[in-house]
Amino acid sequence: MTYIFAALVVSFLVTLFVIRVHLARAKTPGYVAERRRAEWVRESSLHGLGRAGGIGIAAGLLVSLLARLFDDAPMAPAITYMGLMLLASAAPVFAAGLIEDFTQRLSIAVRLAAALVSAALAGWLLGAWITRLDVPVLDAIVAIPVVSVLFTCLLVAGLTNAFNIIDGFNGLAGGVASLILLGIAYVAYKVGDVLVFAAALTAVGAIVGFLLLNFPRGLVYLGDSGAYLLGFWIGVLLVLLVKRNPEVSPWFPVLLCSYPVCELLFSIYRRGIVRRSHPGLPDLAHLHHLIYKRLVRWLVGNNLPSPRTQRNALTAPYLWILTSIGVAPAVVFWKATAVLQIGCALFAVAYIYSYARIVKFRAPRWWVLRKPHERQADSSEKH
Repeated sequence: MTYIFAALVVSFLVTLFVIRVHLARAKTPGYVAERRRAEWVRESSLHGLGRAGGIGIAAGLLVSLLARLFDDAPMAPAITYMGLMLLASAAPVFAAGLIEDFTQRLSIAVRLAAALVSAALAGWLLGAWITRLDVPVLDAIVAIPVVSVLFTCLLVAGLTNAFNIIDGFNGLAGGVASLILLGIAYVAYKVGDVLVFAAALTAVGAIVGFLLLNFPRGLVYLGDSGAYLLGFWIGVLLVLLVKRNPEVSPWFPVLLCSYPVCELLFSIYRRGIVRRSHPGLPDLAHLHHLIYKRLVRWLVGNNLPSPRTQRNALTAPYLWILTSIGVAPAVVFWKATAVLQIGCALFAVAYIYSYARIVKFRAPRWWVLRKPHERQADSSEKH
């Protein structure tokens, strides 16, 4: 717990310092801060420290891991080594995200290449390769070393980018990452994998330190660097958990990360096939955007900064609940491949169904947040 708390404190203090420096450099800091909190999507023109919350998370992880060097516990050196190798592997994609946060000029191809390089580094330094899928035909294919390397790099890079896709509202990506990391920590505890358990909980501590300043007011954004770091950290831990523990089904990570995975795959389908545009180009048609625009109706019609910030903050809990729908069965049935496969299929169907209902303005009434007087009116009409 000491090191988790250290990650939280360092992450909070560094993030707070980032915010203060950002506001100090602004000509009208009060106005800039209020305007940024009011935005419900990240402005393309917003760059610099205002969207570099990942720095605090990275600092929290680094300091917490280095502090273990002075711990005489038997597993402390191994935990430190694995954590530092994870951070070192994440350096290329984290740096690419940071450059994008400050310049907004780094191409999608370069960032994807950085994610692939980071995944390859993790595989080389930690042996984090996917070697089984519990599907007979596919297991024979993935057993080929070259295929295993390419498949691992592609999946880890894909999950890394998936977290960048869902980073659209205050507390969204950080909250989703925390839920998934807690699921990883639970299963790691069940199988006695101390290294993965410690790495997962340390990351949760660093995320909480950031969330204290990000949710609900949005004083700082996670940014590409932070989203990439969290997605990469989770992806590699899942590969290690499955490889190091044969009793863990390789379908556990799929169901555990079902929300960001579905968001990524559906976005590629929607952009690349339906709209025939570049799959990597951003848009405002993600599920979290639809939830904001069509379900979260708290103080609708008022575009003053405070109500807009409230609507922003109310969007993330919808996706936390959706994430939990995948996380809960995953941590219960982490050994049962068949059950996990069925769960993945059901989640994908539920995701598509929900998206279709919302986009067609046919969402069930109980999904919609409304003003108190509207709820009272509905109740009186029923009576």
